[in-house]
Amino acid sequence: MNTIYINIALRFIVLILAQGLVFNKFDFLGVYDPYISLVFILIFPVKISRISFLIISFFFGLSLDYFSNSLGLNATAFITIAYLKPSIMNFVFGNFYDPYGVKMIKHYIIESTIYQKILYVFIIIFLHHLIIFSLESFSIDQILIVFKKTIYSSFLSFIFCFSFIYLFKNER
Repeated sequence: MNTIYINIALRFIVLILAQGLVFNKFDFLGVYDPYISLVFILIFPVKISRISFLIISFFFGLSLDYFSNSLGLNATAFITIAYLKPSIMNFVFGNFYDPYGVKMIKHYIIESTIYQKILYVFIIIFLHHLIIFSLESFSIDQILIVFKKTIYSSFLSFIFCFSFIYLFKNER
């Protein structure tokens, strides 16, 4: 059990530093940044209690806000995604989903179909980006800009996140 918490702490630090120091300065076409920090939520162990997951996600988002200077937008988006993750996993994986945490996230990556993996990653990324950009804009007049930024950033983040997940898949 201690190795799980050590892995969570290492991912926390590595992904915060990678997002804050490298990927926030990526600026594809001058506007779009990939959010590889979502890998933290995507591969977070299922067997950790939900309250602990929400608290850790909040502090992860708050730490990211410190690097991004985004005044709580990441904290809000990360805690929302952490709250919705069990429902999303139940929707995507159906009967294969184990809400009691006997299966590890590694089993979901190995044993599910490619369509389930893509859908799971894309739903989480899309919802995160929609929340971030909606709160950033906070205006109904800019709804088209919000959707445009959400779609382009989601595809960019999807490529990077999917690659990082397969780098981390051998870990527990």
